[in-house]
Amino acid sequence: MNQLRKITILVLAIIMIIGTGCDKESDKSGKKSEESFRVPDSLITPKDRFQLVLDEYHPIKGGVIANKDISLHYPASQIYDFISGKMFSIAFDSYNLIEEKIGRPAQGKIVCIGAKDMDEHKFLTRKEWWYYGVVRGDTIYFEPYQIMLKRGDRVSGQTIAQIAFIQKIAQMALREKSGDKIPRWLRESTASYFAREGAVLKEQAAQFREDYIDFKPTVDELNSYLEIAQEMALTRVSFYIAYQMFENLLDLFSIEEILIFTEKLGEGSSLDEGAIEVFGIDYKTLIKKISDYQAVPEASWKM
Repeated sequence: MNQLRKITILVLAIIMIIGTGCDKESDKSGKKSEESFRVPDSLITPKDRFQLVLDEYHPIKGGVIANKDISLHYPASQIYDFISGKMFSIAFDSYNLIEEKIGRPAQGKIVCIGAKDMDEHKFLTRKEWWYYGVVRGDTIYFEPYQIMLKRGDRVSGQTIAQIAFIQKIAQMALREKSGDKIPRWLRESTASYFAREGAVLKEQAAQFREDYIDFKPTVDELNSYLEIAQEMALTRVSFYIAYQMFENLLDLFSIEEILIFTEKLGEGSSLDEGAIEVFGIDYKTLIKKISDYQAVPEASWKM
């Protein structure tokens, strides 16, 4: 009994000592310091890092998640409500990457709209199932988010959703940086570079090897094919050609110089003026230097 009493007294003493120690963390007003009440980073919910100003869902109208830079809209359904946080996370990370590498995608907030299904995607974009997003002004219209999450690139380990958000937001930033004067082939390919989309473009083009083996469009034709983007084979081969031209350009100059050229266009320089100032040659000569490409590659694996 005496032994039990001694143990009880010892436990009470320890509790008193701990209590006294904790009181030392209090300020003169008797309140605990902010540090003692700080929630560990590991316990913070993922959405807390987004600094949201809006997060609401309506069973008929759908949902919106927004912070000061991004407004992401999704259709009314339990599936989209469930994946909305994941999609905003992708949009958030993509935006931050592109803002760091290129610059702000828009003067104000960008709007990302995911279609309910492929019929709505076609209605909103006038594009078919194989074209995953269209930029119009400060708005990006995407195919259904859940489809982009399910498909992926084996080489980069990314989902199509990750590739698509980076690629489209990069296009917006390049347009903003250049005053909308950057050639379409360079805008698409530079955006694909930041999205690590090269392997996807190669495999998509390889599907049409027999029909496009000797395809050699002029740069003006290439810009037109990429702008219209109505026929799948022609468009996908054009994307791959543009990307090869970019890789050839990157063999001669750095990505920093390419972005400086883009900025010069935004400052009012013509294509020739910007090319001469940054690359030391006029734009036409530059195109000749980088137009050595293989129109359609052999497939290394199936998508």
